[in-house]
Amino acid sequence: MNNKSCSISEVSLPLLALDIGGKRIGVAVSDRLGYSCRGITCLFRNDQGWPRQVNKLVVEYGIKALVVGLPMNMDGSEGSQAQDCRKAAAQLSETIDLPILFQDERLSTWTAKERLFAQGLNEKKVRAKLDQTAAAVFLEDFIAAHPHLTTKMEKKHA
Repeated sequence: MNNKSCSISEVSLPLLALDIGGKRIGVAVSDRLGYSCRGITCLFRNDQGWPRQVNKLVVEYGIKALVVGLPMNMDGSEGSQAQDCRKAAAQLSETIDLPILFQDERLSTWTAKERLFAQGLNEKKVRAKLDQTAAAVFLEDFIAAHPHLTTKMEKKHA
């Protein structure tokens, strides 16, 4: 999480997921009930304004927290790519005052590729949508692992 302290039980929907790579950042969003997740765009990491672009999406979709994918090694350890994602999340926390949570993203790219090919997309279209679809995959995993996530409206009526 970022410097805004909160527990996972305080996080509510909708969520924005970021698949942060060396060149591209795949972005996905959940719906307000946590039933579905979809890729929405791909940002470019070398664009110094990417945190501001994420902030615009946060406002546009009414996002309550961010989920950043951590590319863990198959043995569960963190390598240099995971550390790079943590640095990018720290950079993001300077612009966005929302909780930033992490999700193991192992095999999300493989799952995303399988889904996109199953939709009948060709190699070029798969490459164009791969990062944002991978973000949607691990966002689905995050929501499934935290079934207590609620919408702000549900919290008001609880």
